[in-house]
Order: sequence, then C-alpha cells, then structure tokens
Amino acid sequence: MADQLRAYRFALDLTEAQASAVAQHAGAARWAYNHALAAKLAALDERHTAITLAVDAGADRTDAAKRAPKVPNKPNIQKALNTAKGDDRRGQDGLCPWWHTVSTYTFQSAFADADRAWKNWLDSLTGRRKGRRVGRPRFKTKHRSRDSFRIHHDVKNPSIRPDTGYRRIIVPRLGSLRVHSSTKTLCRALGRGAVLQ
Repeated sequence: MADQLRAYRFALDLTEAQASAVAQHAGAARWAYNHALAAKLAALDERHTAITLAVDAGADRTDAAKRAPKVPNKPNIQKALNTAKGDDRRGQDGLCPWWHTVSTYTFQSAFADADRAWKNWLDSLTGRRKGRRVGRPRFKTKHRSRDSFRIHHDVKNPSIRPDTGYRRIIVPRLGSLRVHSSTKTLCRALGRGAVLQ
C-alpha cells in the first residue's frame, strides 16, 4: 500500500518586523525568478543569432542548432549568480549583495519555478503539453504577481517544525512565528510518528 501524503496549512499572525521579513523574502523570490528568466531569454536570443549566422554561412540548420549556445537551467543560473552576486557585508558590489538576508531556498525555488515555466512554454509550442496553449513566461511585477516564496527543508533533519506549545512554528531565517490556529493535530501526528516532516 502506497504512503499517503497529507499537507498541513497554517495562517500566520505576524508581527510588523516579521511581516517585513516575509515581504523581503517574497521580493527576493520575485527578483530571482526575473533574473533567471532574463538569463534564459538573453541566451535564447544569442542562440537564435548563432544559428542564423551559421546557416547563412552554409551550415546545416540541425548541426548549427547542436553547436549553438544552450539556454541555461537552474544549476547553470545558480552557479553564474554565485560568482556575481556580491556581498554587502564585505563591501562587495554585485547583482544582489543583500542575498544573505533571506533564505537561500528562496532563490533556489524561484529558479526552479523559472525552469518549470520555461519548460511548459516549450512543451506547449511543440505539442508535448496538452490543453490550452501556454504563452512565453513573463517577468513578475510587484503589482501583477502575488507575493510568495517557498522554503524547503531536509525531512531527516527538519528545520520547519512546531515550536513550544501549539500556536507557533519555527521557519528558517524567520524564527518562531505565531500561527492563527492550533498545530495540535500536526503535533500529535508527529508524536505518533505518523508524519514524515
């Protein structure tokens, strides 16, 4: 019998300082998504230009496409950013010298979202994706996109977990946050070993 997965969702009662930190994480996720998308679009333009120039010079289009620069994915984009992000703690200017103020998973999940949006678009163009046609991914703006971000954790060493009592949870980089409703059901499931965190 397959394991059954159950999600637990909680609304948060944030202090003003916590709400500001959450908004900062959401802004960082939006920035990271836009950074990844910009890198992909620039690489796509470079790829098309390289293919066109090669074909004009007499090359076979298929061969030209194989030799043309590839569109970067999450690991490529993340690696490139690591060398160019800077660090304002050390006076190093860069693309996002403030990166250390938010959870690194904020960037990683946003890069993964950009990869998914890109794949959905390409699959839609080639017919591999069923249903309504998906347009080219758009940049996120503060007023058009809902503020959101994701923080992951290691299920063997959970960093997102209930805090003391039934009204608080611990979230990396954000600390102990008060929840609007009780976490008693989750805590009891954890106590029984019925939940893989």
